[in-house]
Amino acid sequence: MINTSKIIMALLFIIAINGCEKSCDESLRLGEIVQIPIQFNGFSTSEIDNILVYRIDNANTSPVDTFLLRDILWANKARSANEIITDRQFSKTQNRFGRYDSYFNNCTIILDWYTGKDSLLNFEIKKSQEKIKGCHENDPNVRIDKFSFVHRGKTISKDESIQIEK
Repeated sequence: MINTSKIIMALLFIIAINGCEKSCDESLRLGEIVQIPIQFNGFSTSEIDNILVYRIDNANTSPVDTFLLRDILWANKARSANEIITDRQFSKTQNRFGRYDSYFNNCTIILDWYTGKDSLLNFEIKKSQEKIKGCHENDPNVRIDKFSFVHRGKTISKDESIQIEK
């Protein structure tokens, strides 16, 4: 005769083990996002927001995309001299670039304000899908494989910052 208390204990043990497994949540894992930290020296908040940006595709120098810097600033409610720009698409170019292509790749960015200009040259940004197992394996999982551009003769890499002087 089988001992029912042993069966009950075994069932409780199996339920406990299965209950402890990490279940998948409904979140979306996007992965890495291009971020370029910039320190603006001598600019007011409104001056930073209203810097005119020219994006020139190095493969096709015409037409030139123009927009305000605030369109590519990282979401930051309290503007300061330390900002982050990103290659996210803004409304005029929505869906023109996929998750793994960059709006900045193979281009030059010119920042133009009332009393001066500065340039970010020869962007090289390559992205791919990071291989993840488990809950988020089908999410975008963007990985930045290569990131560089030239500012004032110096090659800038991922996680490096630049300074813009007024």
